[in-house]
Amino acid sequence: MNSCPKFLAAIAGTFLSLVTIDVNLVQAANFTFTSIVNNRDNKDFFGIGGGPINDNGTVAFVASTSSGQSIFTSNGSGAFTTALKPYPYPTDSYVINGLAINNSDTVAFGNLTSFPPEGLYISKGGNATRVVTPSDGLFVTSVSPDAFNDSGTLVFGLSKNFDNGATIATGNGGPLTTVVDTSGQFRFFDQPPVINDANVVAFQATLKDGKQGVFTIKDGTITTIADNTSLFSGGFVGVGINNTGTAIFDAFREDGKEGIFTGNGKTITTIADTSSSFSGFLNNSINDNNQVAFGATLRDGAENVLSDGIFTGPDPIADKLIGIGDSLLGGTVTNLFFSGGINNSGQIPFFAELRDDSGKTITGVFRADPVSKSIPESTSTLGLLAFGALGTGLALKGKLKQKSTVRRNALTYTI
Repeated sequence: MNSCPKFLAAIAGTFLSLVTIDVNLVQAANFTFTSIVNNRDNKDFFGIGGGPINDNGTVAFVASTSSGQSIFTSNGSGAFTTALKPYPYPTDSYVINGLAINNSDTVAFGNLTSFPPEGLYISKGGNATRVVTPSDGLFVTSVSPDAFNDSGTLVFGLSKNFDNGATIATGNGGPLTTVVDTSGQFRFFDQPPVINDANVVAFQATLKDGKQGVFTIKDGTITTIADNTSLFSGGFVGVGINNTGTAIFDAFREDGKEGIFTGNGKTITTIADTSSSFSGFLNNSINDNNQVAFGATLRDGAENVLSDGIFTGPDPIADKLIGIGDSLLGGTVTNLFFSGGINNSGQIPFFAELRDDSGKTITGVFRADPVSKSIPESTSTLGLLAFGALGTGLALKGKLKQKSTVRRNALTYTI
């Protein structure tokens, strides 16, 4: 029996399983892309930024309106929920620096203005509760996507100055709780800490003996994830943690290569490094299934971009989620920023800048949704024709290089 028709039918069925009639969705590899918000279709919003995600697929983003800067949430259906109401305008306005969302759709954010007071806040239903301010010793006014858990607990660093009693603490709008301080082995906590749903805190620190590392702490018990006594030379950045206690971080090895690594206190795994095509990394995230996502620049990458692409593994081709030059929302991607976040369904949010056929620039926040790899039972001639059209339309695009030096939470959203 001739197997060729069955083979062609299977190919057509696979293609049809990737097709969707939603105009906000496009296909790349094993993902479809959903527009959460963009300034072409949502003309009331401008100055769009952010994009952390929760396990419900809800994405939080910052946008300016005629009333001021606000935080909204959406699952991509076209409806928006106000998570933070604008401050009375034009008296003053929030300037959001860093954003997180938990599974109850509560958001946490940093505010850089003096009025409303600078500090870290939690908000749901539009009204914000202040958690901590610089007068409390807040050292960095920023929130990473992994700094806020499902219990509504926010973690942050406190320090009046570089060597004056640095502390990692948590809060939810009431009294602050100290997690770890510099009374023991640590001299300073180098970057904002993160927390999981079991209240395990992961952080980067410099020790009093000059060593550096990534650590976790739970109920006073400290675990070393990685330090510069063996494999690493130091310079740990961009730490995250999942609910199984596995941390993810960016670091330099002793051979000078930068990489994305995961560790649990027993083993360290290299996710990707700069030994071949990658030239640098920008932000990373890990979910409870140990799936990862990160932004990266490439050795043959584009100029003046934050990232050449967003990736889920070490192969810049097979593991590319989306990259500069790819199609999205009827335009061509010209810039990308992965602010961090991959939920337990494997959905990944990101910010993108596009250029349409008329030369107009479109900016927005998008969500990548994994596509089922199952082959449907029914096929059609239309599917075969579509598959053929898809095959003839593929093209590779060359790029130029420039490594980005932007790190986690480097974007500040202003109006």
